Amino acid sequence: MFEPFQGAPGQSEQAVPAGSASSLSTTHLQGWWHLTQALSTAQTPQHVTDAVVQEGIGAMGAQAGSVMLLGQDGTALNIAAFSGYTLAQVEPWRVLSLDRTTPATQAIKQSQALFIETKQQALLDYPLLQDALQQFSGSIVVLPLVVQDQRLGVLSLSFDAQRLFSEVDRLYLLSLASQCAQALQRTTALQEAHILNDRLAFLAEASEILSGSLDMTVTLNTIAQLAVPRLADWCVISLPTPDGLLVPVTVVHQDPAMVDLLRQFIARNPVEITAENGSGRVFLTNVPELVPVVTDEMYDVIPQPEDWKAEVRRLQLRSVITVPMRSRGRVVGVLGMARTSLDRVYGPADLTFALEVAARSGAAVENASLYGQAQQEVLMRTQAQQELDAALLLLEERVKERTHELEQVNGELEAFAYSASHDLRTPIRHITSFAQLLNRHLQVSDPRASRLLDQIQQAATRLTATVDGILSLSKSSRLPLQVEAVDLNAVVRDVVRGLAAFHPDRVIDWQLAPLPVVQGDAALLQLALQNLLDNAVKYTQFQPEALIQVAAQEEDGEYLVTVRDNGVGFEAEYAHKLFEAFQRLHHPAEFEGTGIGLANVRRIVGRHGGRVWAESEPGQGACFSLSLPKRA
Repeated sequence: MFEPFQGAPGQSEQAVPAGSASSLSTTHLQGWWHLTQALSTAQTPQHVTDAVVQEGIGAMGAQAGSVMLLGQDGTALNIAAFSGYTLAQVEPWRVLSLDRTTPATQAIKQSQALFIETKQQALLDYPLLQDALQQFSGSIVVLPLVVQDQRLGVLSLSFDAQRLFSEVDRLYLLSLASQCAQALQRTTALQEAHILNDRLAFLAEASEILSGSLDMTVTLNTIAQLAVPRLADWCVISLPTPDGLLVPVTVVHQDPAMVDLLRQFIARNPVEITAENGSGRVFLTNVPELVPVVTDEMYDVIPQPEDWKAEVRRLQLRSVITVPMRSRGRVVGVLGMARTSLDRVYGPADLTFALEVAARSGAAVENASLYGQAQQEVLMRTQAQQELDAALLLLEERVKERTHELEQVNGELEAFAYSASHDLRTPIRHITSFAQLLNRHLQVSDPRASRLLDQIQQAATRLTATVDGILSLSKSSRLPLQVEAVDLNAVVRDVVRGLAAFHPDRVIDWQLAPLPVVQGDAALLQLALQNLLDNAVKYTQFQPEALIQVAAQEEDGEYLVTVRDNGVGFEAEYAHKLFEAFQRLHHPAEFEGTGIGLANVRRIVGRHGGRVWAESEPGQGACFSLSLPKRA
């Protein structure tokens, strides 16, 4: 089988048939048997390619050959194993793009075997082989490794002498290639299963690491160490800085000297977050990048100085993945992985897995960042709280001192007001009495003097009312509360009877709703309601028929009592002045009064733990409300 041409000198360009099936030698059959055994026990694609070059090339009668496998991206063939060639011969073809026209690329694209029996035929069909075939004068066979339309690679064979391949020869070679292809498919599937199991185990370990610590640096370093060498020879995790740089927080390689080399390189060449920089571009655009094969030609075209390129070559980056680390819709860092050998180049499946690892790492970065921010905020809040507590303590002391001073002053002021008011009552009573006596004596003889005396009496009466109001306000503040159950229905009915008797000529529609029984001082609560109802009577005096409504409701643990009338009302913006002593919103000539009654109401309700407020519009009447807790 595969007998070389034995013609006369000068006839080397003519090949002759090599024989028939009966010419299969014992050597070839033994080689075929050894190859079959080796392929059947192979566990990885590398084992298959090694068996092919060690057993298969000889079994096929060739003097040299190579196995080229299709890359994961399907754009190039990569030499996986070879025999009979020197490294210098192999290096130009180590990565062969399918865009180039060669026997290997044609065979894989067309899934057809090529039997090139002469050098002349090879150079005619494939000019790219001109340099490679200068010292060659034999035949070439290229066999596609295909299983059920799945293209795996090609097996290339070189025969030192020209040969004619009979139908039997071709069937024999195709049979061996088919065995190689099936072994490749089987071991590739087995390897992918192992890779999948390893990745699942990696994710499980990574998830446990990521969930077990909130220390970002320790966590990322552990993840990177877990990735080397299982997923990569290099693993670099970079995070952004406020000044627009990407800084590697974790760099892992099996050789510590290489780690130092990379860190020194990055220190001299900071990674900027720009579209011109690989890692910076990934961070900026949120788009992952995969470079399956990094060739020397790719280094040559980089617009950088030669010393820069030399340093990068020392890193031995041959296959690179760069992916964004995302969390909550934003990029928080960049994960880079690289392999230093073309024996294991990255593909789309590796990119997808790297994105999964980056996503989990990104979540860890975000969680650690949030934890750090929370810790910082807790620290700041603790410090602020300590400062606030100290300030509050100081303020509390000052408030106590000031409150004590104010209590003394208020006590003295109330005592003075009570004493002065009490002492003024007798002189005022004398003024009123003497004015009445004088008026009776001068009423006939001197009318003008009589009018003046009337004014004196009216002024004394108003002064008496004011003094009584001050005394009442003082008593409502000074006297201790006598708390008991107070039926507000009875209190209001009693007040209404008194007002009706005091204003017999007034037409008043009293609408009294049921009122609650509250806990409080009966006398003071009656005084408060007396003032409110008296106020309503006063400011409805110009209505032909006055309407005064008293109602109550329970709300949020307290009773709300309202007194509503259809009187003259007031401007709402001045409502806050109503409950201040001696403050009035109407002229005394229109409505008489001292301006103390509502102040007294506020003082009494306040001592019971309640509130007072008023609502109104001019000409629309007024509504006065007070709240009393269910328990005083």
